[in-house]
Amino acid sequence: MFRLIDRLSSLLGQFAAWAYFATALMLGYEVFMRYVFIAPTIWAEELSRLFLVWGTFAGAAILVHRRQHIAITVLTDMLPASVRHLQQTVVLLFIAALAAVVVWYAGEIALDSFERGRTTGSMLDVPAWWNEAALPICFSLLCVQSLVEAIRTAMQGPRDTLPENNVH
Repeated sequence: MFRLIDRLSSLLGQFAAWAYFATALMLGYEVFMRYVFIAPTIWAEELSRLFLVWGTFAGAAILVHRRQHIAITVLTDMLPASVRHLQQTVVLLFIAALAAVVVWYAGEIALDSFERGRTTGSMLDVPAWWNEAALPICFSLLCVQSLVEAIRTAMQGPRDTLPENNVH
């Protein structure tokens, strides 16, 4: 079961990388069309925003799995291993709890937008829930991945990063 969660996190992490790549292409195309041909697109800015939102949150779970998330360790590095073990487990449980809260509230917002048929109001008129759904979906995986990592840490002890040869 843990490997399935790890694999899903890895797939969403790869999606995040491609979303950023596609965003760069779209914005590069927009700049080229706008300033070279004086013909701006109606889609590049809005679709790139959609890709950025999904890309940003889709990569969160794999970062927790690999221990590449932002961490300030100036004090925790001085802790004995047994205390650091407990501290990392508590932090991962806190991340899971925070992610669950985000899922709850963001899910309500996305569902409300879906039910009301809310759109962005732009020329492209994308449904608003397309952007808003990124949070409950991606934070659900972040919550589960954080719980998996908390269990791993509780059972195996603390670690700083996942060795590159073990990346799934």
